[in-house]
Amino acid sequence: MIQQVLKMQKERKKFQEQLISFIQQKGFIWGPEPELYGGLAGFYTYAPLGKKLKNNVENKIRTTFHKNDMWEVECPTVMQKEVWQASGHLDNFTDPLIKCSKCNSNFRADKIIEEKHDVVADAFSETQLLDFIEKNKIKCPTCGSEFNKEITKHNLMMKTKIGTDIEAYNRPETATTTYLPFIRYVDYFRKKLPFGVFQIGKAYRNEISPRQHVMRMREFTQAEGQIFVFPEQKDIWNRYEKISDNKLPLWPYQMQEKEETQKETKVKDAIKNKYFKNKAYAWAVNLAYLLFTEIGIPKENIRLRQHTLDERAFYADDAWDLEIKTNSFGWVECCGIHDRADYDLTQHSKASGKKLEALDENNNKIVPHIIEIAFGTDRPVFALLDINYKKNAERTILTVPKDIAPIHVAIFPLVKKEGLAEIAEELTENLIENHGLTAVYDASGSIGRRYARMDEKGTPLCITIDFETKENNTVTIRDRDTQEQKRIKIADIANTIDAIIFNGKDINSLNKG
Repeated sequence: MIQQVLKMQKERKKFQEQLISFIQQKGFIWGPEPELYGGLAGFYTYAPLGKKLKNNVENKIRTTFHKNDMWEVECPTVMQKEVWQASGHLDNFTDPLIKCSKCNSNFRADKIIEEKHDVVADAFSETQLLDFIEKNKIKCPTCGSEFNKEITKHNLMMKTKIGTDIEAYNRPETATTTYLPFIRYVDYFRKKLPFGVFQIGKAYRNEISPRQHVMRMREFTQAEGQIFVFPEQKDIWNRYEKISDNKLPLWPYQMQEKEETQKETKVKDAIKNKYFKNKAYAWAVNLAYLLFTEIGIPKENIRLRQHTLDERAFYADDAWDLEIKTNSFGWVECCGIHDRADYDLTQHSKASGKKLEALDENNNKIVPHIIEIAFGTDRPVFALLDINYKKNAERTILTVPKDIAPIHVAIFPLVKKEGLAEIAEELTENLIENHGLTAVYDASGSIGRRYARMDEKGTPLCITIDFETKENNTVTIRDRDTQEQKRIKIADIANTIDAIIFNGKDINSLNKG
């Protein structure tokens, strides 16, 4: 058993190193930054292809939230000390720190465990963390020595100053800043609950020792949706019926205790079995699952794990994590769905002295509850690269979903002479300006080498302009995944690209030009 675990860890490490080298060389993610000064853990630059991919992922998220009647806001990333005292972050937003007995390197104790073993350790007590590390002989990753037999608390808040004397902090998540305009929301939504808002923006955490590339950073992008709802509305949720027959890969804590794996379960059966306490929360869990499948994470790589009673935050009425199975790190938590009850609005009401209430249908003043879908966009972007990176003896290919690929189509002239280059350039310009596609022109090297370059960049389609193009106004279109090629008319190119990339059509279903 130990040998199998060591073998798996070795394979993951090898794949991880290969993947990170690939995404650096091909222009997806660079760092740790600033590389010019030796690099600082937890800070990365999204290179041209990576930034385009990340933008496409975030736009998918925006579209999915908007389709589900949630509205985007943008709030400040820095707030004064009083905000973070009220939210509880100043006192409670800590991680367990453990130090190497020899080289004095610091690490987050629970993540050191999770990196080596397929367990969830963030709910472990200090004693449990130390016992597990000792029992499983986990050593310092830096020098291989033993750890000190002590856990200390490390606060993750990044402190700053506004003006000359106002103590402030960079936000560690977008949620708190989203809650603060509550009175404005009530007016904007015409005093009618439920309503939903979301943010996509930067957050900052002073991580002890960020290690898993962009999976754990000190500066990162979060996308968090917040649903404001009266308690009595949670089981009177109109949108529930539309999703009640949907199947989710659920792993409730009862199954975890029995060491059973996740199981596809209909939402209505999850309600019946009391995995979910109410319909509004069940709808939110389904929406989180939808968000990740919409950006192209394969269903077989997703599970929804319920927090155990010991793990759940004291204010949470329920909490589930969406986890993604990666080749580099195994199962990784990528999204949290929390029923936060009235904790946040109550805390900020007390601290500010302002009533954060709304009138229900009986004109009773009630502090609404909040159901939260909280995740970063960096982790799903890394997961897409991790899952879709494929290398064998013949070629390297990035099979990211076609509709979120950084480059939609590449245009190649067979040769630069006899007017072929001019036709290719004109077609590239037309696709960009008139059809809103990300198209690139490439005339360098052999056609085979150009195909290979675009496969590595994840480009779904390549179009070649050749001598036959001048004779009958047709081109060759080539599919990234199957390497199938078809001859089509120039006049049909835009519709063909739309059919294959945005509507999932197979190139073999196309008519010849």
